Amino acid sequence: MNKQEYMYNLFEALRPFDEDVRNEIISDYEEHFADGLANGKTEEQIVEELGSIDELIADLKELKGKGGDKKGVGFDSMDISKAADSLVKGIANFVGSFAGTVTKGAEKVGEGFADGASDFADSFTKGVTNAAKEVYNKGSEFAKDLSDSYKATRKTADGASDVTTEEGSGSSADCNEIVVEGDCANIYVTASPDNVARVHYTNHGTPNQQLAYAFECYQKGSTLYGIAKRKSFGLTNFFKSLTSPRIDLNVEVPRDYKSVTFKTASGVIQVEGVSARNAVVGDVSGDIEIKTCGFETLKVNNISGDITIDGVNSDVITAEAVSGSVRTAASVAELKTVTTSGRTNIITRNVNKIQSNSVSGSIEMTLDGCDGFNANASSVSGRINLLCGESNVNGAKSGKYNLGSGRVQIKASTVSGSLRIETR
Repeated sequence: MNKQEYMYNLFEALRPFDEDVRNEIISDYEEHFADGLANGKTEEQIVEELGSIDELIADLKELKGKGGDKKGVGFDSMDISKAADSLVKGIANFVGSFAGTVTKGAEKVGEGFADGASDFADSFTKGVTNAAKEVYNKGSEFAKDLSDSYKATRKTADGASDVTTEEGSGSSADCNEIVVEGDCANIYVTASPDNVARVHYTNHGTPNQQLAYAFECYQKGSTLYGIAKRKSFGLTNFFKSLTSPRIDLNVEVPRDYKSVTFKTASGVIQVEGVSARNAVVGDVSGDIEIKTCGFETLKVNNISGDITIDGVNSDVITAEAVSGSVRTAASVAELKTVTTSGRTNIITRNVNKIQSNSVSGSIEMTLDGCDGFNANASSVSGRINLLCGESNVNGAKSGKYNLGSGRVQIKASTVSGSLRIETR
């Protein structure tokens, strides 16, 4: 069967499904044909890779599940107020950003998703009507189902009998930048012992899982790239290889690089003993831990995982999370933290400026070696405590406060969480 025949049969088989679903699948298959032909494959070989159309349709019907002939997620008929409408849009944007982030790998992890989550949280905190609460309950159930399904698909292959190890590596002695990205990989970063940058890939999976992932390590200009990602097999084979193996990317970075970037979707990221001018670290559901490092600027984004920054020296640090907590113990001139529901704990020295915002998470700051601060503190329903030597304000109202020398400039706000700032 050639491409024209295959695509015609596919289009006819997809007629009963929503237009958006049809277009997405057709686009995916067209892209696979284009990639295959560009790599010297025949149309017949590509058709064989894409697999049976009947199996695809069966998979789609199974995914459709209890939804029957309804399009999307049904909320029943009810009179939804403007607040409810805003909330539903927030949920849609939130889930849509999640899906986009996961399916596109770690390329845009963090920023867009955090923005969607913040919009969702804002609409929720501005007031929810009874109708909106019903929508929220249904949305919460849907989100939980989505989360449970996602976790199930990401399970490791440790219990399988045919697990083997696949490895790959790359290195460079003449780069000053490095970019490492993994779809579901754990990323472990340490300082290079001999001023050579290295990326080592290990896939602890079954043969099928190893075939589903690819590792590329190459140099472009002055940048070394190490990329672990899921191969594009078309939707049918995608459904067959949903379970993810444990993948490790072990990275060694020379001192004083111009920039370092580490991103993954569901693995942990651990960075220790690294120095660079600029650093970017991003994750979706794994924890991020950065220890004893030195950067001019450090930017960290996470969604549901925690962020821990410990023993880091930096001019500027930005740490943003949605439901994960943020903990920093650093010597930093300027610090910014943002969470939606996660807790924020800041211990810092030599700081000049702090901005910390949260929707429902509490914020705690400890300023080591500080003789005073000027704080613009705000909380709608949480308690505010400001402590500086003998100048203590407990149960403060939202407002501006100058304690001690007022040297450190602080702007901190949380909607329903508590806020505590102290010097020691």
